[in-house]
Amino acid sequence: MSFPTLTYGYNHSATDTPWGYTGTGSPTQGGWREIDPLNDTIVFTGGGILGTLPVPTTTSGARDATIKPTLTSFVIPQTYVESDIMYICHMTGHNVNRYAMAVYVDGTCTSDLFIESWDDNSFSTTNLEVLQGTANSSNNSFINAIRTTQSAPPWSPGWDGSDGAAAYLRGTEDRIGLANASTVSDQSVYYNIYIKLPTDCTTFHNTPILGFRYLYT
Repeated sequence: MSFPTLTYGYNHSATDTPWGYTGTGSPTQGGWREIDPLNDTIVFTGGGILGTLPVPTTTSGARDATIKPTLTSFVIPQTYVESDIMYICHMTGHNVNRYAMAVYVDGTCTSDLFIESWDDNSFSTTNLEVLQGTANSSNNSFINAIRTTQSAPPWSPGWDGSDGAAAYLRGTEDRIGLANASTVSDQSVYYNIYIKLPTDCTTFHNTPILGFRYLYT
């Protein structure tokens, strides 16, 4: 058997440009950086994703998670995320950017390359609230992703999941083929992704995984 090697990347820059990685050399190309699936964690934040620290206007209610700043004091109330587990991916989110997240396929997949989301790496259940959804999310997963290999998301200021290239990720029930092709060979495929929390969700701590499924010979 000859299985392909997958390399994962994200665009850390403020420029919507493709990944220059071609399977050799360092995956760090321009504003792109590599994701190590064995050791790295992706954290989705709100306003803090741009490195800013907005001051909440009220002492209660919803607020964005913000990357923990290197300060001696912090704004209270605020929700902080430790920066050592954070990918600051400026291109990711509910926007029109095409080159946000990428997978480089070195070799050949004899099917499309699908992105899926599961409770954990057993790839057996989708019971987490973030995947099951709520009444206000129309029982859709909170995780919405869209294929951008051929084009940018279709609407400004972003997509809403109703486009044919987008899906609210949940197991094999709802997933995306990143190439929209029967084979993928020696190329980068692209997607953008965001998490939208409905007002009726509980206070939860979920750590679903993103997985990639494909065939090979």
